[in-house]
Amino acid sequence: PTPTRRWAALLHDIAKAPTFIETPDGRSRFFEHDRIGAEMAPEIMSAVGEAPQLIRDAQKLVGLHMRPIAYNPEWTDAAVRRLMEEAEDWRGEAGWRDMIALSRADLAGYLPEPIDRGLWVLDQLEERRRQLLEADRQSDQRERLGPRLPIDGHEIVQLAAREPGPWVGAAKNYLIEEVKIGRLGQEDKEQARELIKRWLETHAGSR
Repeated sequence: PTPTRRWAALLHDIAKAPTFIETPDGRSRFFEHDRIGAEMAPEIMSAVGEAPQLIRDAQKLVGLHMRPIAYNPEWTDAAVRRLMEEAEDWRGEAGWRDMIALSRADLAGYLPEPIDRGLWVLDQLEERRRQLLEADRQSDQRERLGPRLPIDGHEIVQLAAREPGPWVGAAKNYLIEEVKIGRLGQEDKEQARELIKRWLETHAGSR
């Protein structure tokens, strides 16, 4: 129920007439009607005095309206991210939501044909995006917090049976590097202890 969505819904198939072809088996096809429709939309909307921002937003949706329906689980993460970037370009979350709303409305227009498969595809795309956003959030959090060590400085001192000193920081830095390169899990206390024991053998003179 917004001007952007309403204009996009009105114009999304506007180029089906100029792109219509009939295949040898008698089926109708409208190749690139989404791209050509996006080229036609500004002239139509300008003629009735719509604002440039609204024209740009509706034009984007017309150009993207076939993409979500074409999704399948074999798409790579990079392909999903490209679609996210295109939909959210300059509009953020609203761009994505408008694109999905238009795709759902487009599918509803297929009635009385079955639309369950198409709606399932959109649900899967939404879930894939949610997973990617969650992975990004966790990655950002890990980057902010840095690697978490399985054992702390106090336990390192106990293992070494030595007085605390700068060597403890060096030992922790060693473990951090092992975590970063994937040789030590952040919860693997046993492996951490073994690594520190070996490190201590080669750094006996550290203070």
